Amino acid sequence: GLAQAILLAVIVKYALGLQVNHMGAYFASCVLVSVVFISIIQFCIVHLGDIGKFVAMLLLILQLTSCGGTFPMETVPKMFNVLYPYMPMTYSVGLFKETISGNLGGDLAKNVTVLIIMLVASMVLTITFSIVKRGKTLLKEKREEANPANI
Repeated sequence: GLAQAILLAVIVKYALGLQVNHMGAYFASCVLVSVVFISIIQFCIVHLGDIGKFVAMLLLILQLTSCGGTFPMETVPKMFNVLYPYMPMTYSVGLFKETISGNLGGDLAKNVTVLIIMLVASMVLTITFSIVKRGKTLLKEKREEANPANI
């Protein structure tokens, strides 16, 4: 994810000629956004399996229409306006707008903070669910060892 973020940032900047006013913030934003989305997708796939792949795809589709990056929020149906503040891509779009345009004073701290909170939350959920799942597996194995007749 980190390599992809940096590679994409380099390609967009140099191959496509994007004018970036704050290069360090731009690259840091790419890395942060990549790590946040990978963490969310990891949780979905590891703990929900094939359904998690569907959930991750659904989340992507919902974000594309409710983050304010594709269409102004005033022009989209009300449902997407309700989802707007809960979508990670909302804060990613805001972060990229600030780092690319050079206006680092606006909502930079808010966007970074919300993305970090989403990153930590998805990581904590992934770790917690993994520990619980592992504990259940160990408990089942101990029961089978204690009562070999049920095997």
